Amino acid sequence: MDDTIRLRPIPKYVSIIQTAFQQAIAYRVTTLFNIALTFIWVFILYYLWMAAFSGRDIIGGFTWDQMRTYVVLAYAINALVGWRVGSQMMGTIRTGEILRDLVRPLNYCGSQLSMAAGFSIVEGIISLIITIAIGLVVLDLQPPDSAGAAALFTVSLLIGFVTKALIVFTVSLLTFWTLNGVGLMWAQQAIIAVLSGTLVPIALMPEWLRILAEVLPMRGIVSTPLMLYLGKASGLDALGLLALQAAWATGLWFFANWARQRAFNAVEIQGG
Repeated sequence: MDDTIRLRPIPKYVSIIQTAFQQAIAYRVTTLFNIALTFIWVFILYYLWMAAFSGRDIIGGFTWDQMRTYVVLAYAINALVGWRVGSQMMGTIRTGEILRDLVRPLNYCGSQLSMAAGFSIVEGIISLIITIAIGLVVLDLQPPDSAGAAALFTVSLLIGFVTKALIVFTVSLLTFWTLNGVGLMWAQQAIIAVLSGTLVPIALMPEWLRILAEVLPMRGIVSTPLMLYLGKASGLDALGLLALQAAWATGLWFFANWARQRAFNAVEIQGG
């Protein structure tokens, strides 16, 4: 009788998640710096909005209780997918290490999403948990509007994570045709911060920008989850927001894979 213990192989993408998780743990200083940086921006915006609400009860349909909850959670949610995923991918493209991924029996888009998930377990989720804990105890943030709102918020948060990871992935692919990816990374972060509603709720934007932000996929990263959390969308309106979010995430998946194929073909045309 064979007494050899056979370990079940770890699924490929789960293994990538574990690798990214271990990298985030190994580079603890960088991880803690990213989390601390999030809190700096949170407190800056928190006190700016506090000053704006001085002597006013409501701004753009938000009470001060709702706005301070929005501001604090917005940055924590946006931090779920940090800069490290895009910068690492851009680095492999510039150094040529990307060639290893050309021959691996993996979907490149799927592997990068797995990397994002691994980093987010350490950076994003810890940041979100700490932010919510400090917010509830120190800043008196509002809890979810209801149990149903909490459930919808969780679903929307997961879809928003996929949406941002796919946007970061697609923008990073442009490094195949540029000399430097730093400008792309900064531009991408700035656009996402504005159009996702991280800096300012979409309802407070100028009309032309509000209309644009409401139809673009970046809305699903921050604004949609928080509208559900605060109970500002319920019933059919909530389902409509989730449907739009899911439709964009699905479309971005197919577009990202199409863009990935074009980028890889460009490498082949140039001789690798």
